[in-house]
Amino acid sequence: MAEDLTINGVSLATYAFMLPDISGVMRAPARRGENVVVPNRHGRIKTIGKRFDANEITFSLWVVGADPETGKLPTKQEELEEFFARRDQLLRLLYSDPMVLEYTRPDGHKVQARGEVVDVLDFTRRRDEPMAQVSVAIELTDGFWEDSATVAQEITGTSGTTVEMTEFAGATAPMSDLVITVFGPCNNPEFSHGEYWVKYNGVVNAGHQLQIDVGRWIVGPGTGTLWQPTVANIEQGRPGPWFELDPAVDPFTVTFTHTTGQSATATISGRRKYLSP
Repeated sequence: MAEDLTINGVSLATYAFMLPDISGVMRAPARRGENVVVPNRHGRIKTIGKRFDANEITFSLWVVGADPETGKLPTKQEELEEFFARRDQLLRLLYSDPMVLEYTRPDGHKVQARGEVVDVLDFTRRRDEPMAQVSVAIELTDGFWEDSATVAQEITGTSGTTVEMTEFAGATAPMSDLVITVFGPCNNPEFSHGEYWVKYNGVVNAGHQLQIDVGRWIVGPGTGTLWQPTVANIEQGRPGPWFELDPAVDPFTVTFTHTTGQSATATISGRRKYLSP
């Protein structure tokens, strides 16, 4: 399968919109924040726990007054009219809200990101020619690319069970908009990964569920029997999101501890994230 980049479903690999170089699309975000300068000391003191910044990608493409599927060129006047129609279509795409970019890898894997144009569009065109080259700068406000579908990793076992996060394998960016679902009976469930851990101090009875939305800092009863878990019972190991999966952590595992006295089950669900498409 050929590589492709689309904006809101419109391909930039057609006869009307041609993207010959995707180097700028491959850009990965930097971490934000500064290391600390100490007087009379060489170098700097590293600030730990820096978060990733928004990502800015750039690319240059051709806009051509041609049929996007067949490449058929009409008469000269019609070419010019078609060019302006395609240019206007591109402008509507680039300034749409929301703007969703989707990149297709050669193996068919698709990743997506939301963005907005952050620089003035510069069209390079000769007079009376039915084509132009335009440079675009788009900020990916969330910083990362992600899968369009969620995955879920099941963890079942007695206290201290450690599971490799195979469902999230292949990710290259931290994942913090996760949902942890605990299925009762389970007492005082805790999940740890690297320096991150989150714990709910309380009992999840049989037939009940506990959903911990770690990115939005909320808890709920899931789809089980209705009950009212409380945020006050949550403890976390680090500031920021309650929990995060980082593919740079080796081994890429999560440890599930609890005081149930028997086997318990939980799932961690979310979308795999990527620093670059």
